[in-house]
Amino acid sequence: MHTYSINSDERKTVIGVLGILSISTILILKNYINTPSWMPVPSAFAVFGTFYWLFDQVLWKLPWLNRLLSTPNLNGTWTMLMKSSIDNYATEYEGILTITQTWTKIYIFLDGEKATSRSIMAGIEVQTSSLFTLKWEYLSQRKPEFANNEYMHHGMTSVMIKPCISPLMLKGDYYADRSRHSSGPVTIIKKA
Repeated sequence: MHTYSINSDERKTVIGVLGILSISTILILKNYINTPSWMPVPSAFAVFGTFYWLFDQVLWKLPWLNRLLSTPNLNGTWTMLMKSSIDNYATEYEGILTITQTWTKIYIFLDGEKATSRSIMAGIEVQTSSLFTLKWEYLSQRKPEFANNEYMHHGMTSVMIKPCISPLMLKGDYYADRSRHSSGPVTIIKKA
């Protein structure tokens, strides 16, 4: 997994809230709970680290909390449909897109008919509270039985997310680097 960027102040706000919660927790443990003298009270940094890890891995995905955040939860398995300028958009290719995401990291993997690809970097651009753009750069490698002369290439995919209108579908386009000279439309549909 790799980190991803997001054009929101949400991360600063959450870190501030977690810091305040950490200090409050330590003060409560020291002043209001009778702990035995032999039991050490953890440092604020240890409590903050625990809170941050819990938030990053688990808490941000809770539906009631995720509604307060800018970061969309894209975790899951999706069907990715794409067409290519190589054959004048005549053929629709299908693949299984798996998105593994925490609040700060993401990994996007495509298992296509003839190739696989993995994300190298990604970003989420918040347009409005109901419109996001997910962009990622990928490295695509042909499966050995389809490799021939061409083996790998880089590319970029950009899809729009409208969670209020269509939370289970993303639409956009991709383009591949100079070795492929291709581009085309992409539709990504969440699997149930």
